[in-house]
Amino acid sequence: MPIQQKIAAGLMLLSGITHPLQLLIYGTAPEIREPALAGSLFFLVGLGLLSRYRIALWIAIVLPLLGGSGALVRIFSANPTPFTYFHTLIDFVVVGLCIHVLALGRTRSAAS
Repeated sequence: MPIQQKIAAGLMLLSGITHPLQLLIYGTAPEIREPALAGSLFFLVGLGLLSRYRIALWIAIVLPLLGGSGALVRIFSANPTPFTYFHTLIDFVVVGLCIHVLALGRTRSAAS
């Protein structure tokens, strides 16, 4: 397993823990509760990235890309928290790492 995939897995696991942690810090207002609960799915994405299933890489591109895009909307149009910036950064780093891992796989298989 490439190191980039391990880093992406660790970031997703961290994100899956820190998303619901927001509820303890900011309370259960809908603008906090909904992203916090949805972001807890990222823990499962992180576990998937620790497997050898290629589909996990695709899921780890699509879900964080959607989440990060939603977070960008919140950053520019609502009242973001420090967690909003933190999770947005994680989302886009994970997307880049997973695309890199998929590209590496194609390069290696083409070179074989």
